[in-house]
Amino acid sequence: MKIIIIGAGISSLTLAVQLVKDHHEVIVIDKNSRPGGVMALYQENGFSFEQGPLLIGDMNPEEAMYELLKSINVTLPTQRCDRGLVLKDYRFIKPDRFEGKNWRRELAKKYFPQDAAGIDEYYRFYEALMRIRFLSLQKPSLFNKLKTALTFMSIRKYQHMSCDEFTKALFSDPDLRAVYTGILADFCVDPKEINCFSIPFVNAETAFDDRIDIYDHKGRQYYPAFNYVTGGVQKIPEALAEYIEKHGGTFLYNTTVTKINIENNTAKSVLLDNGKTIDADVIVSSGGAHEVFYKLIGKEYLTDEYDHILQNLHRMEAVFMLHLGVDYDPMQYQKQALVYYYGTSDLEGATYRLRNNIYHNGDDGFLIFIDSFHAPEFAPEGKHCITIYTVAPNIIKDSTWEQKKEEYAERLISLAEKHLPELHKHIVFKKVITADYYKEYTNTDFFSFGGLVPADGQVNPPHKTPIKNFYFIGSQSESNGGITPTSSGGYKVYDLIKSTNLK
Repeated sequence: MKIIIIGAGISSLTLAVQLVKDHHEVIVIDKNSRPGGVMALYQENGFSFEQGPLLIGDMNPEEAMYELLKSINVTLPTQRCDRGLVLKDYRFIKPDRFEGKNWRRELAKKYFPQDAAGIDEYYRFYEALMRIRFLSLQKPSLFNKLKTALTFMSIRKYQHMSCDEFTKALFSDPDLRAVYTGILADFCVDPKEINCFSIPFVNAETAFDDRIDIYDHKGRQYYPAFNYVTGGVQKIPEALAEYIEKHGGTFLYNTTVTKINIENNTAKSVLLDNGKTIDADVIVSSGGAHEVFYKLIGKEYLTDEYDHILQNLHRMEAVFMLHLGVDYDPMQYQKQALVYYYGTSDLEGATYRLRNNIYHNGDDGFLIFIDSFHAPEFAPEGKHCITIYTVAPNIIKDSTWEQKKEEYAERLISLAEKHLPELHKHIVFKKVITADYYKEYTNTDFFSFGGLVPADGQVNPPHKTPIKNFYFIGSQSESNGGITPTSSGGYKVYDLIKSTNLK
């Protein structure tokens, strides 16, 4: 079969790998000059910067991304990594000397002694869910099912609580609640909108100290681990693309699809920006859901049910990002390469502002990532790379990003300078990136940095669409965002194509 895939992100590449293995004719079309989407590096003036994923999961043996690469005989070198967390009055930075896997628990009790009992209960809850996660990854057996059921019974009372309800039940201090739910701001989700069972998985203790042992006494991986890919995360899409090309796949870079042609409710061809039409047996697209279905296809081809899903999508917001080249080593001040700096514990208010086009000017929080820590080659000799970014609305109330970006950049640098002294004096390169840049980069009208909000009740667009021979993948599909989920979506669409189109 001849299959066209629109977009060269990780979901598309995962799908294409499986299809070329089956000797199908595969054409991948992308408007940018190389594969990966936001996994590709931003490069200018001799500096390279990560754009999207920072800490990468599922890169250890037997984990999903590792096994995908292994299937094409690629093993990428990685190193364990972690992140720090700083609130206005509290610092959760890993100690110089390793104090065991529970040092964050003990530090939290030191900072918030009045909530010591709740902190202990949180970690009991955390360990129960880590055990359930581990058991779910083992070979199914009656014994494992029994252990899972017994473990679940110990935390069953929390199963219907939101993150907001759960943390308020355990902690009296709003700052302590922010310690365990602040990361939700990255997803632009209100703690009232998401189930509390998600908290341990976005706050794995191994994400805060890379020295924590992730294996059990039998040598099996028990806890999730996070890694940097040596040389940058773009090595993953580059390896997949190389395999696809070596096995007959074709990439059309710097090319935009302007229309997906439908005949008799069947996807037949794509029209390119150069006026050329390419026929196909199957067409698959990633990208913005609204842009794909309402602009490239047309609402008239959708069922009422699918249109309702699209109309009720809740997309994550954008980011405001600074890439800085500096002539001093920022690691002398920030001991971990990635640190989140929270400026507020009012996540409900922060989410409200984002959704109502009110930019917080950095006051609600930001992160600092030192790109050149894990990839010294990202910077010229004697220089270093820093990325500072924060969640931000797609458009700004009463102004535009173009009008305000330099002012906002100076403000963000000033806030970062509290943690990286004299930062202003050492900047030798600066690139300011707004939602407008990413709208152009991703060919979307609304840039969602990460996909769809993971709120309870959110229904995401299914891979299988109402249009015959057309499938939808990527961070705004049913798989949602993140490297592993979107890659998993590529596998699912491959199975759908096999079962539906190869009968």
